[in-house]
Amino acid sequence: MFRLLICDDHPPIRTALRLLARQVDPTSDVTETGNARDLVEVLRGRRDFDLLVLDLQLPGMSGLSVLSEVKQLRPELAVLVLSADESPQSVDAALQAGASSYLFKSASETVLFQALKDVCGRRLALPESITAKAGGRGRAIPDDGLSLSARQRDVLNCLLHGMSAKQVARTLGLSEGTVKSHTVAVFRALNVSSRAQAVVEAHRRGITLGC
Repeated sequence: MFRLLICDDHPPIRTALRLLARQVDPTSDVTETGNARDLVEVLRGRRDFDLLVLDLQLPGMSGLSVLSEVKQLRPELAVLVLSADESPQSVDAALQAGASSYLFKSASETVLFQALKDVCGRRLALPESITAKAGGRGRAIPDDGLSLSARQRDVLNCLLHGMSAKQVARTLGLSEGTVKSHTVAVFRALNVSSRAQAVVEAHRRGITLGC
């Protein structure tokens, strides 16, 4: 059963996402909130969610601030940002702040359905326009060519979940210095220089999120 948490202040959006989630997996457990305060309360009470779908334009609080607080509470939780803001700068900021995926609200129902299907399968979801501007190679390619150790892959997985270096260190039982060294190796293998670029490249390579 896939456990989905939706935070959006527009009820029609929440309803559409709930229905799409049930199409992807009829057994989906869907919880809805309409503001940041309720979202935080839900996360403090439950720790079993697989995915948070988060609107960045929430009333009374910056979406990036909400995302930061979410990652402090649940660093391992995958976050899919669903936003009307389609600027590359906003996508980059959200990925840097800890989002695992990002989609535009202007996306068709088919695209949203596929995105939810992807994230249910622990794959990343990003707009084609973003991956194309970043030099996308069209279809996703397997990640078999990455020369990473098992520990470096663990670090990559944590980074794709949006964890900070401190959170990765705590999760894997490593020093922050070791995490930073592994991160440098991961970035070098992916030929990127930031977390946001790593998420985009991982999406192109079809790299999945571990549990």
